[in-house]
Amino acid sequence: MQDDSLKRHAPAGTQDYLPAACRHKRSLEAVLRGVFERAGYDEIETPVFEHYDVFTHDAVPYVQEEIVKFFDRQGRILALRPDVTGPIARMSATKLLPSPEPLRLFYMGNVYGLRRPGEQVESAQAGVELIGADGTYADAETVALAIESLRSLGLESFSIEIGQVAYFRGLLAGTDLSERQREQIRHLINDKNSVELEYTLSRLQLSGQTKQALLELPGLFGGAEALDRASGDSDMCREALDNLRSVLKVLEAYGMTSYISVDLGLLHDFQYYSGLIFRGLASDIGRPVLSGGRYDGLLGEFGCEAPATGFAIRLTRLMRALGMESEPAERPLMLRFEADEAGQAAALARRLRSRGRRVVLAGPQAPADALDWNGPEIEELLC
Repeated sequence: MQDDSLKRHAPAGTQDYLPAACRHKRSLEAVLRGVFERAGYDEIETPVFEHYDVFTHDAVPYVQEEIVKFFDRQGRILALRPDVTGPIARMSATKLLPSPEPLRLFYMGNVYGLRRPGEQVESAQAGVELIGADGTYADAETVALAIESLRSLGLESFSIEIGQVAYFRGLLAGTDLSERQREQIRHLINDKNSVELEYTLSRLQLSGQTKQALLELPGLFGGAEALDRASGDSDMCREALDNLRSVLKVLEAYGMTSYISVDLGLLHDFQYYSGLIFRGLASDIGRPVLSGGRYDGLLGEFGCEAPATGFAIRLTRLMRALGMESEPAERPLMLRFEADEAGQAAALARRLRSRGRRVVLAGPQAPADALDWNGPEIEELLC
């Protein structure tokens, strides 16, 4: 028997944006759109759903059971996008590449996933993708743009943690660990679970030097000096550390190091990311408001190899960090007028609206706090 009470509620993990929240969300999107465009990025839009195959290759971080799937009329599996990077990679590889210049793209849109209870199934995001650019300055560009984005939105207390998944890969290179074992180690390091990490490593056939370097990872955070404490000595490890030092030097020249901290134990999903990674943390909430990094292997899955990096901002979390969820919407100006004054009041409303004011023609039955259309307060607004 159908539960009629369900129709009165949004599905679990989704939300209605009431007038105040919707207005705040749109204002954040407008600010970010301006920041991204002034930095040379062009807006694009991809479908909310894609062929399921877009999200099933080896270079993706998605848990297949968490993807929302359905069928088209031909029986092909479609999926609501769990992120926007995969669809942008598909679009770029098939329609925009090769390109004489790097692609600088940005987007605003929702992503979907059947995540753990209490987490959002539908989440609003805004982000950028820099495709076709490699090296220090491309990495620094996206980190700097992430900082500028959060600053422009009015977030005063935040930090950007940067890491390098290639350093972790360098430590595991040449070992006989299975993918399951590698993922277990990554998960423990990323969670800074040093006790369980030590126990897990003690049961694996690894050299003492490799074990020690892995045990160090959860504690390798802080300023640039954390890089000097890293003991990995393979070529991949050294190149990863050199990359971080070079990016930090550029960000220092940009005057942004006050927002930056290093964390070599930050690993995200090391299958998806290929180099520098980062996340933005706001002091008032316990979850990242921003995450991103380099993912050079993804475009090749769609037929066109190209380096790429970018980040995504979680708008709902950001609204919470900014205290916007409890802020009331700005009440429009209410105009009172009699029936024979409607034309004059409407002309006045058009003038005020052209100046950016929100105005309601409330008529004779206006609320008590409405203003007379020809009252002295209106003259002050027009001055």
